[in-house]
Amino acid sequence: MGPALHSSLVTVIIATYNKSSTLRYAIESVLWQTFEDFELWVIGDGCTDDSEEVVHSFTDPRVNWYNLPENTGYQSIPHNEGIRRASGQYIAYLNHDDIWMPNHLRVLVDCIESSDADFAYTILEWILSWQDDYAQLLPWRDDYADIPIYPDAPLPPEASVTLHRKDIVDEIGYWKMPQNTYAVPRADFFRRAQFIDKKFVLVPYVTVLKFAGSSRGYSLVGQQPEYMERIVSDPDFIHREIGSLLARAYNELERPINFRRFLYQWKQELRRNLVRLKIDPARIVFWRKPGRHIRQWRRGRHLD
Repeated sequence: MGPALHSSLVTVIIATYNKSSTLRYAIESVLWQTFEDFELWVIGDGCTDDSEEVVHSFTDPRVNWYNLPENTGYQSIPHNEGIRRASGQYIAYLNHDDIWMPNHLRVLVDCIESSDADFAYTILEWILSWQDDYAQLLPWRDDYADIPIYPDAPLPPEASVTLHRKDIVDEIGYWKMPQNTYAVPRADFFRRAQFIDKKFVLVPYVTVLKFAGSSRGYSLVGQQPEYMERIVSDPDFIHREIGSLLARAYNELERPINFRRFLYQWKQELRRNLVRLKIDPARIVFWRKPGRHIRQWRRGRHLD
């Protein structure tokens, strides 16, 4: 698909690599947005599967496809390519295995247009299934909400919840590759803005579902089809999800703190204090080579 015929207010960027099984659901969740003044760039990271065919199956003229000539190994280069191609005043990201609620772009645009914010972000729900590696890393948790609180957020928001002014790139630069930063590139990108006091504003809506991956198979589809059907068929879906999140959070507060949860909270407070000093928490483990997290993630999913 070719470039958009006119400028849009928002450019949505989906970076993808050989995961067409979930890509189709991500695209569908962009196209059902109640806010319609957007263009979508799906940027393949040297895809060799049927991702191009999946993108072309959507006839909406706002949907555009570009495949990089070779795989770069992370979403940084696809994101940068999307930013360079963007006609929008604002940039929104969606990971190829996440889903937006229909009001996602509307509430973000309303917020950033009515404030002096540089970044606006919503609340994300992590969907953790029995097969996910995250269930082993955080055994006290079920599905949970991710809500960074600025100005001292110990961890930045996920890309899929975030909208930012396109011209912010002129000040902080583009996304870095994993080997060029101690933090994961997403955290590094948002942290650079945080450290020069750019304004992040939380929009208090749950608008993103993030599906944790599994080492059992990178390309396997997870619970995306089930949740898409629930969103469409149940007008009270998001209210039920919020109620469940509140109940689990309250139950967690009532339980005794085990050591692993205490250690996690202690690390978060340490990160918060470092951020106040404008020190990237990732630099504390200076003996680890840049890109370590991504290398581990790729090996665990048999991508290397």
